[in-house]
Order: sequence, then C-alpha cells, then structure tokens
Amino acid sequence: MKSTNQKAKLLAYFLPAFFLMAVIAIISNGCGTEKAKSPVAEGSEYFQAYCTMCHGDKGLGDGHMASKLNSPPADLTKIAQRRNGNFPDAEIASIIYNIENVPGHSLGDMPIWSETFKKAEGITDEKVLQEKIDHIVAYLKTIQQ
Repeated sequence: MKSTNQKAKLLAYFLPAFFLMAVIAIISNGCGTEKAKSPVAEGSEYFQAYCTMCHGDKGLGDGHMASKLNSPPADLTKIAQRRNGNFPDAEIASIIYNIENVPGHSLGDMPIWSETFKKAEGITDEKVLQEKIDHIVAYLKTIQQ
C-alpha cells in the first residue's frame, strides 16, 4: 500500500510540473505557428529566389545570367531615379505580372512570372499571387538609390 501511495504523491507532484513546462514551451514557440513575415521580408525572399540570377543580389542588373540575355537586365535600384524620384508601384507590379509588355521581359528574356509563381509556389488564388508580387514591389522600393 505504501508504494501505491508514494506513486500517487510523485504523480501529484510531477504532473502539474510537466503541464507547466508544456505550457511554457508552447507559449515560447508561438503555439506552433510561424510568425508572419513582413511584406518586405517576404518580397526579399522572392527576389533572392527568382530575380537575382539576372538582376543580381543587389538588383544592379549584374546577375550571373545577365551576359547571356538578349536585353541587359535593368538596374532595379534606379527605378525611381529613372522616373523623376517616383516609384511606380502599379507599373512595376504589372511588369512582374507580365501584364505590361516590356522588352526583355514579356518578349522572351524574362519569364512570365505570374505563371512561374503559380507553378513553383503552388499558388491557385489570384489574390495570393497579386499579394506575392506586391511584396516583391515593396522590397524593390527599399533598394532604391
């Protein structure tokens, strides 16, 4: 009998401690959910994954594929400078989406990113696709010189 009583006491002591440690672990890990990235951070990740091969790590147009293209990639750090200090969000989004025909983009050198993102990222919702493109645009705004 004494052994059963000791087991019950140990259980009564360790069980609450175990649950307390579990709650602390869950809270410190954000309940298992991933922290949402900012639009700029996500846009930067997309840029690094999809754009640097032509536009370079810093967007200067000096990616390792740049010399192999028919049209040189644009220096993306000077978008606003080429437009009198204004960054045209909608225009840049439409170029990335491939709504607007731009030599070197829609005419062969630059992939049709809207379709590439859909396939590579498994995006089926147009709103999600537009949000991803908007995040790239948000990132591009941060690298303007």
